[in-house]
Amino acid sequence: MKQIMIDNKKVSRRLTLLVFVLLFLMLAIPLIFHLFFYYSFFYKFMISNLYFIYVGFLFFFYIIYYGIFYYKIKFEHSSFLIQSRRTLSSWFGSKVYNLELSNDMLIGFRFVGSFLSINDKLLIQMRSSSGRRSAVRIPLTLVGKKRKRKLEQIFNKIIQNNECQTS
Repeated sequence: MKQIMIDNKKVSRRLTLLVFVLLFLMLAIPLIFHLFFYYSFFYKFMISNLYFIYVGFLFFFYIIYYGIFYYKIKFEHSSFLIQSRRTLSSWFGSKVYNLELSNDMLIGFRFVGSFLSINDKLLIQMRSSSGRRSAVRIPLTLVGKKRKRKLEQIFNKIIQNNECQTS
């Protein structure tokens, strides 16, 4: 198998930047209208409907809590590497997922999606050299259908090769 690399570096950076621009606008626009346009219709509308600002803050903290993950998946001839970390909160000590396996250790995988989250979890089931089975959940942000299909094809090919080798 040739070397294949899949990542979401550009998308995760853009999404993080978008979230912080929206937070800045949620803070700056009401302040500007309070200082300069105190008697405007828009300011009176904002003051009478403060729940929009509260909902915006809840949305911002929801995104920060669940995180925007940058991932890199690298397939080589006899092994694969999966790295996943948060784009912003990794600076504050959040968990970094780093999994390197040889192809013969993989026994199963599955994508687990959440209804209200932009993150999917990749469940990797593996067997150690001693025969012990374990599983690891790795969060991935914004994995599209095409990427899921491509990853499924690669993982299925690895599992199929493993079954041919053990039979």
